[in-house]
Amino acid sequence: MDFNKVIDLLKNSGYKLTNQRKIIIEALYHSDKPISMEEWLLLTKDKNPGINLSTIYRNIDVLEDLGLLEKIRPKDGSIKYTLNLMENHSHFLICKRCGKAEAIECCLSKEFKKVIEDKEFDLIEHNLELYGYCKECHNELDKK
Repeated sequence: MDFNKVIDLLKNSGYKLTNQRKIIIEALYHSDKPISMEEWLLLTKDKNPGINLSTIYRNIDVLEDLGLLEKIRPKDGSIKYTLNLMENHSHFLICKRCGKAEAIECCLSKEFKKVIEDKEFDLIEHNLELYGYCKECHNELDKK
């Protein structure tokens, strides 16, 4: 999904495209890796000093309602965000060196369906993050 489709989805769902909202979405859209709240704020402050954490939090709610936001929980316990530009939710390959995350389109929940049913567990959400090294970082590590 490209940026214009994100904006169209926002408008067609009854949300206004304010200048602040556009800047907040652009920062996330153009990031090549998941970003923390602090990183998100820094990326938006240069374009609009009036943006604060509460503005970003309000927009998180909007993006989540539209199914456009993915939360990633790295091992350090933080929460990072990225846009879900696919039709369904995403899972990620995350580079441990540079932090770049690449969405993958497969979902393993269907494979686990029988196990989940056997355990009489009511699954309401899930995420899968696979950690390793992207091609560039792997090549850099090999040079050392």
